[in-house]
Amino acid sequence: MPKGTLNKIAAEKRERVLLSAATLFAERGFAHTDMAQLASRAKVAKGSLYNYFESKEELYDYVCRYGLELSRSAVYSELDESWDIYQQVEKIFRQGVRFAQEHPEFVALYLNISSAGMDNFADQLSREVEKHTADHLKRIIRQGQEAGAVRADLDVNLVAFQINNTYIMLLASLVSRHFKIRLSEYLELDEDPSAEEIERYLERTIELIHGMLRPATSAAHG
Repeated sequence: MPKGTLNKIAAEKRERVLLSAATLFAERGFAHTDMAQLASRAKVAKGSLYNYFESKEELYDYVCRYGLELSRSAVYSELDESWDIYQQVEKIFRQGVRFAQEHPEFVALYLNISSAGMDNFADQLSREVEKHTADHLKRIIRQGQEAGAVRADLDVNLVAFQINNTYIMLLASLVSRHFKIRLSEYLELDEDPSAEEIERYLERTIELIHGMLRPATSAAHG
């Protein structure tokens, strides 16, 4: 946890520190970023950072959790529990893409946790990050099956895993050079796709997932 002094500074300055840190960690990775660089990027004195955080590790952990809160708010705050799984999946994917476009640094931070040497942070953050989404997807798939809107023969856990895998790869393809190249090779898109290409890719992805979920009679009748 950060020191109490972090919450005593102006909101604009606090947000600048956190967003600057997120951007630099995303660009250089945890190991290749130091507190002097972080202070310079945030336009504060190096000593000020130590007034807010005990260490670089504490700052990194807090920035990741800050990004997680922003992401969850962006993706899930507008979900209506009365919506069926098809409406919810579409909303999750569309809001996730919007978040990745507005805050690519936080998506990059998520991807960086899987890198070599990051196991300590994975132990602290990954289960917390994944459990919320996993539980939500499993719940709405089961509800869809109970309502007859989703194929009864689907393995709930496996389908939830595959939906989220597709979601993560979609967002990664918007922020990571490696995944942009991968996307271009598989889908024959530009390595820096236009907004129109991203929208077509998003629509096709959502429809693919919907098709996987629909009972045969529903699929036959559109």
